[in-house]
Amino acid sequence: MRLKIRALAVLAALAPVLTEAHEVTVKGVTVAHAWVRATPEGAKVGSAFAEIKTDKDTSDRLVSISSPVAGRAEIHSMAMEGDVMKMRRLDGIDLKPGESVVLKPMASHVMLFDLKQPLKEGDLVKLTLTFAKAGPIEVEGTVEPPGAKGPHGFDKQPVDDSMGEMHHDMSHD
Repeated sequence: MRLKIRALAVLAALAPVLTEAHEVTVKGVTVAHAWVRATPEGAKVGSAFAEIKTDKDTSDRLVSISSPVAGRAEIHSMAMEGDVMKMRRLDGIDLKPGESVVLKPMASHVMLFDLKQPLKEGDLVKLTLTFAKAGPIEVEGTVEPPGAKGPHGFDKQPVDDSMGEMHHDMSHD
């Protein structure tokens, strides 16, 4: 009985750590640090961001994104052409083995169209990223302030360097 109580106490102590993991891995593809910008009342468009990583033996392709808060979601790139910032819809993003692709503000990101409700700071938003091989990966993104540049007060999208992965920030300088 004491062992069960101790095990429950350990699990209870670890619960906040487990829910703060901020990443989900399926078949060698990891989606980490997902977040969404808050929108004002009446807004019909929002944006979402995350890091997508593959292990050293996995290649895949991000083919679509969906969310119950939006009528549709699209992957977009942003690039400067002369003095004009241009945004274009992407059909997908190829992921090479050991690569990290960062979806972040002012670079490639997710556009959420036909919002069904305002995205309120502090809420969680479900996002489903679908990959050609790994299939759907569901994550929850925290809703950050409207001008945020990263989740949880970070000044940019965090990137995991723990495994020496190659990072590709998808900015098109």
